[in-house]
Amino acid sequence: MQKINFILLLLISCSAWASQYESLKYAKVNMRTGPSEKYPIRWVYQEKNYPVEFLDSFELWHYVRDKDGEIGWIHQNQLSKSRYVLISKEDYLLKKIDQKKMVATLQPGVIAHLERCPKEGRYCRISVQSGEEKYTGWFLRSNLWGIDSEETVE
Repeated sequence: MQKINFILLLLISCSAWASQYESLKYAKVNMRTGPSEKYPIRWVYQEKNYPVEFLDSFELWHYVRDKDGEIGWIHQNQLSKSRYVLISKEDYLLKKIDQKKMVATLQPGVIAHLERCPKEGRYCRISVQSGEEKYTGWFLRSNLWGIDSEETVE
C-alpha cells in the first residue's frame, strides 16, 4: 500500500512540473540569478510579450527559461499568463489551413499572440502586430517556440 501511495504522489508531483509558458508583461524585465532583488541581474529583456517557459517557483518568484536556454528568476508581477510564441523558423502565415493563401511571411524572432492551437492539429492560429497592421492566420506548430507539441490552447 505504501508503494502505491508513493507512486501516486510521484505522478501528482510530475504533473505539477508539466511545461507552462508565460510572457513578459512589460517592455523591460530583469532576470536575476536568484529569487530576490538582492541577487544580481543576469539578463535584461527589452521586449514586451516575450515568451518564457515556467520551470519552478519560490514565493513570488518564477524560475524560467527562454528560447536560447537562459535560465533565471523573474518576479511574478513582471509576468503574464497571456500566451505568446516566438517564430522559430521562417514560414508563411496562412489565411486558412486548407488553402495556401498567404497572409504574410514571418521571420524567426517575431513575437506572435497565440489564439488557438488544437491538440491534433499541425497548425496554430496566431496574430502578429506590425505597426498599425495586424496579421492573423494559421502557422505551423513545429515552427513556433512557446507551446508544447501535445498542448491544446482554446
